[in-house]
Amino acid sequence: MTTKISEGPKVETRREQPYVAIPLEVEILDWNQVRGLIDEVYRWLKHHKIEPVGEPFYRYWVIGGIEEEFNLEVGVPIERMVSGDEHVITGFIPGGNYATAKHKGHPDYLEDSLYALEQWAVDEGLELDKRYEGDTEIWNGRFEFYLDKPGTGRLEEMTIEIAFLLMRDDAA
Repeated sequence: MTTKISEGPKVETRREQPYVAIPLEVEILDWNQVRGLIDEVYRWLKHHKIEPVGEPFYRYWVIGGIEEEFNLEVGVPIERMVSGDEHVITGFIPGGNYATAKHKGHPDYLEDSLYALEQWAVDEGLELDKRYEGDTEIWNGRFEFYLDKPGTGRLEEMTIEIAFLLMRDDAA
């Protein structure tokens, strides 16, 4: 395994943050559908005269594979909640504690960093906020934030922040 974690892992607390996104279900072989959606969300924001307040992200609800579909949203944080439409939805990045790390390098090698962060959380005794419906694992907060503006720089030099929402500690 070639982990490309350049910073972290660590736990950090984040505030709830509204966003707009395009939801989709896609198999890995059709991943090209996902790549252009960041630009589409930015065009929607510009058309509605809404300024982004953070970096674009992928929010994964269900992690797919070769034969299973990924259920995800491609989104951008905004200042306050707005109304979506038939194509663009609105939501909130949940507030709470997150296990985070920064991946430096080509997104094709992100899987190793995702695994390393998840393993670190397990080793630290942290419980990731996810549930199961039958055999399907559903994440309540699994994000990849693309810290480099789309289309700038080389893919080998990208910085992607990974953030996994942790279960709330009712005793805290």
